Amino acid sequence: MTTSYPSSNRGHKRGWVHSHGATLVELFRLSDAGCLMAALWLAGEWLNSPWSEEHLLMALLSLAFFNLSAGQWLLYRSWRIAPLRAELSRALVCCCATMLLLMAVLYVVNPWPDMPRALVPVWGLLAYAMLGGGRVVLRLTLRTLRRRGSNFRVAAVIGANDTSFHVIEQLRRNPWMGIRILGVFEGRRPEVDRVFNKVPITGDLNDLMQRIRQGDVDIVYITLPLRAELRIRQLVDQLRDSAVSVLFVADFSPFGLLRARWDVLGGMPMVSLVDTPHHGVDGVLKRAVDIALASFALVILALPMMTIALAIRATSKGTAIFAQRRYGLDGKEFFIYKFRSMAVVEDGKNEFVQARKGDMRITPLGAFLRRTSLDELPQFINVLQGRMSLVGPRPHPVALNESQRKLIDGYMLRHKVKPGITGWAQVHGFRGETDTPDKMENRIRYDLEYINEWSLWLDIRILWMTVFKVLDDPNAY
Repeated sequence: MTTSYPSSNRGHKRGWVHSHGATLVELFRLSDAGCLMAALWLAGEWLNSPWSEEHLLMALLSLAFFNLSAGQWLLYRSWRIAPLRAELSRALVCCCATMLLLMAVLYVVNPWPDMPRALVPVWGLLAYAMLGGGRVVLRLTLRTLRRRGSNFRVAAVIGANDTSFHVIEQLRRNPWMGIRILGVFEGRRPEVDRVFNKVPITGDLNDLMQRIRQGDVDIVYITLPLRAELRIRQLVDQLRDSAVSVLFVADFSPFGLLRARWDVLGGMPMVSLVDTPHHGVDGVLKRAVDIALASFALVILALPMMTIALAIRATSKGTAIFAQRRYGLDGKEFFIYKFRSMAVVEDGKNEFVQARKGDMRITPLGAFLRRTSLDELPQFINVLQGRMSLVGPRPHPVALNESQRKLIDGYMLRHKVKPGITGWAQVHGFRGETDTPDKMENRIRYDLEYINEWSLWLDIRILWMTVFKVLDDPNAY
């Protein structure tokens, strides 16, 4: 795909939205208010609760609560470079917070006992459908305008380096953002016809300031390294004397990021370099899925599990289920439950030897249980206890953790999420014995990739792959 780089944008039609961004935000506020009131009216009609003064008071309360939530979670801001799912997720959080606050007020005050109990939940669902639908329609409309050459912004990039390469690639791959690249600018005047990442080195910083004064630039991305603090401050001081948006793109990759995200503490921006993906609604949804599926599995598998337990007791000495110390969330120890498959039981902390092919400790029944992963079934109890999840990095015995954390950089980062019955590494074949360093390194690599890329859909994909790739795995012995 060929990308054009405008030499001047004064002849280009950037569109009404570009010039009236603040007005659009206020229109969104009014539109959301109308959606909340319309949704309440529709919910009342559906549940035979005609509009009344009480409904009006509820609507006004919801508007107050929604605007408080929108301010807390920054719903009304520019979503140009954010995916649609991020905006819809934020709108869902605001909707849920509004309805929960409203239900709390109604519970305490209870001024309208005759109203249907289902009114608020139905109202919330309708309101979110209307709020989300409006945002979907707007996104589709803006994408159409941008494909036709309208409603775009022009960006200049300061610095020719790996960070600017990444910025340019992201803008190219996501044309729905409506951001066109004017060029790359450097501190020194470029050589003739010099090109960086298929983008012309347009000039030095004096050339950039001139293009800004001409109205050719809307956004400036500063991609200089963190060590160039003095130079960055000088640039920002220069750019303050204009109306362009200035964004500093910091390269934190040398720190080995894990679910990096921005936050604000007392007005000061900060970046979380190592964190968990299971915040807020995401964490609640994952836990809800774990509880629902683990409960269902235990009900369905109760009889087979009892049969396995009796078979273990009948064929070898010892308990049917054994508990072993493993590292879980945040590196805290917990006891994992498994059907006993060996003639010996190791606590995992003071004594542990990985199972090997042809291991004499494994009983004949145990070999079958391990090969088919049936020995893992008691871990559904760990899931209900909240110590494990259905999907996550497999928990290692404490002794193995302590030896490997000294050998593999970032090993303990896998404990930023709950361990799982199955995981991204397991469905890629890295299961069972890790008798060579590369096997463990690959397992950790997939574990960290899972944390960085986590989504509920990824969990569902892993569960589906588990049925075909993990059960009867030749690496399980």
